Amino acid sequence: MKTQNLMTSAVTAMVAAATLSGSAIAGTIRHDRSDAQYRNFGNQFANVGRLDLKFSGSNSFIVSSGTLIAANRVLTAAHCLENGQQSLAGAGFTIGGRSIPINWGLQQGAWRSSNRNLGAGVDIGLFRLSSSVLGINPATLYSGSDEDMKVGSYVGFGDTGNGLTGQIPTPPQTRTKRAGQNTIGLGSRAGYSNQVLMSDFDDPRSVNPSQPLTNPLNLEYQIGSGDSGGALFIGGLLAGVNSFIDSIDGRTDSDYGDYSVATRVSSHQNWIRNVISGLARTGVVNSLPRNSSTFGPTTLADAVIDQSEAIGDLSQPVEIGEDVWDNSESVPEPTTVVGGLLSLGGFILARRRQKLAQNKA
Repeated sequence: MKTQNLMTSAVTAMVAAATLSGSAIAGTIRHDRSDAQYRNFGNQFANVGRLDLKFSGSNSFIVSSGTLIAANRVLTAAHCLENGQQSLAGAGFTIGGRSIPINWGLQQGAWRSSNRNLGAGVDIGLFRLSSSVLGINPATLYSGSDEDMKVGSYVGFGDTGNGLTGQIPTPPQTRTKRAGQNTIGLGSRAGYSNQVLMSDFDDPRSVNPSQPLTNPLNLEYQIGSGDSGGALFIGGLLAGVNSFIDSIDGRTDSDYGDYSVATRVSSHQNWIRNVISGLARTGVVNSLPRNSSTFGPTTLADAVIDQSEAIGDLSQPVEIGEDVWDNSESVPEPTTVVGGLLSLGGFILARRRQKLAQNKA
């Protein structure tokens, strides 16, 4: 049975305070590669930062990830703006050694209208920072439609571990950024919407030379808890927002065989650009075209809250809104696969059937 798991990571304040010592890494890696290789690779992505999120009615906070796409705008996953029935009470974005308070957030409205369907590819949202980030170039959005079968780089602040152990829970404050690579496929290769991009975590011990696409890359990588909202880059462009872990063995623990799934940025680039443009020019979110009358107008006058100058202060409230923009431009999908090679989708589906048969036996 296939299971899915959101990748935010909650830890109680008491536990976190008691375990601040030591260093940590993010995501799960090949068991035969060094941690330093992945940490050094992660340092190449300066515009990916850590989100510290505190929710009302709870002593816990959640660590996620996000990517700077404008001077004071952070792209993340929609599910990073919520925690069950708890509202977001405070948030900060740590980047370039500085923690900047967040004062406003916006979810793609289709996230809720789809009943938070992870596989639908609408798990995307934006945060606004209380001040601009200087000295770090924002990420450029991937605007093409040829992501299929490209090498992608995942970046985030998730739990540590390797393909043999799976992810190991790590105190949020001790996590460091890391990155790794994988061969990226369209969501339809594994039964999802093509509004998501995905990859599988290949085990170097079971390489089949006759099936080249099952071979792990040198820095093969699997996202883990805490990588939510982080980045998937293709060719140096922001192509995906880390969304969830998927599994066919019933354990979404980021071990070998699990899947990394990211919301496809090219499917939402018009929404992203129009939200930023609407806020910047008019200050009114409802200036954007909508595909539903369910969502009432939201103005900055409604959304702006006390912009505390205290750096890293999570006590300030964060206003969360939602907006639906009809991204009517179609995104063409590749119609061919590499000739003579087993497609990634065919391999994954075949392996899924094989494992399901074993589970039933």
